[in-house]
Amino acid sequence: MPSRHWFFRLFDFIRLQLLALLLLIFLVLLVFAFKAWSSAILLGLVAVSVTIFYQLWVVAPYFSKGSSTAASEGIRLLSLNVMQQNNSYQKVLDLVERLAPDIVLLMETDSNWDKAMESLEETHPQHIKIPKDNKYGMQCYTRLEMVQGEAKYLISEEHPSVRMELRTANNRSFCFWGIHPPPPSPTEKPTAKQKDAELLKLAALLADSNCPTLVAGDFNVVCWSQISKRFAALSKLKDARIGRGFFSTFPARWPLLRFPLDLLFHSKGIRINQLRVLEPVDSDHLPLFTAFEIQEHAQKEKESLNSEERQEVQETVVAGKAAAQKENKSEG
Repeated sequence: MPSRHWFFRLFDFIRLQLLALLLLIFLVLLVFAFKAWSSAILLGLVAVSVTIFYQLWVVAPYFSKGSSTAASEGIRLLSLNVMQQNNSYQKVLDLVERLAPDIVLLMETDSNWDKAMESLEETHPQHIKIPKDNKYGMQCYTRLEMVQGEAKYLISEEHPSVRMELRTANNRSFCFWGIHPPPPSPTEKPTAKQKDAELLKLAALLADSNCPTLVAGDFNVVCWSQISKRFAALSKLKDARIGRGFFSTFPARWPLLRFPLDLLFHSKGIRINQLRVLEPVDSDHLPLFTAFEIQEHAQKEKESLNSEERQEVQETVVAGKAAAQKENKSEG
């Protein structure tokens, strides 16, 4: 795993922007090469070409291959980081009314958002609400049958997740997780230790489960990062973006700087029919809409981690909990 300091993780986020910049540099060098060829320009072209191919190799799996259908049949999920200080409550309610999702996952919800979203409880009577004023509140509403539901605190009491065991109208069951780990950044946490620990701990829990599973939320990490890939490998889940597109959601106001932070992973037996980024609702994140279906006789493969993988998870979790005690205390 690369360095967990926010500065080094930053370059993971801007790979698409770096790729565009490198292509521009390559074209400029090519123009100079036609005018005055030199060994320095040749070395520059080779170096830039190698870097371009490396960046393409990292992001290539996420280019669209036409596998995302236009159909929106099945179970409908709306996932949105509302941005706590945003007060455009009605825009979110209007979006929910228009899309009629079966599951609504909202992040960064405080007491104001909790009160403003009360009408959702009429249309989505099953819910888990954890309003917080630290930008890590979470609300999850559903109109499906909730067999079991609970708030989970994987690493820190400051950063809740939700877990629901749901049953569809045709009696097919699946598990849904909503997560929002803290990001490494100069304004948040100095390291990615808490985020990495939360993701790997969840991956270990999912590896030991045979419940068809969907995980959504603001992961605060891009889909092509090593930690995202490690999460997928350990949990035996698939990144829904692979072969479909980037679906960048943050920052909402700067299209050229956007990258995919709001991720979606699913197990075998869950088919993604549609993945779509929606119009802004005055948050710094764009809403992510998903339509999926639980296939008949769907069952997640239960593949417990081996000893080396368990050791990796244990060490990461220990480091994450230690970081939580230090970093969260310093914020207070």
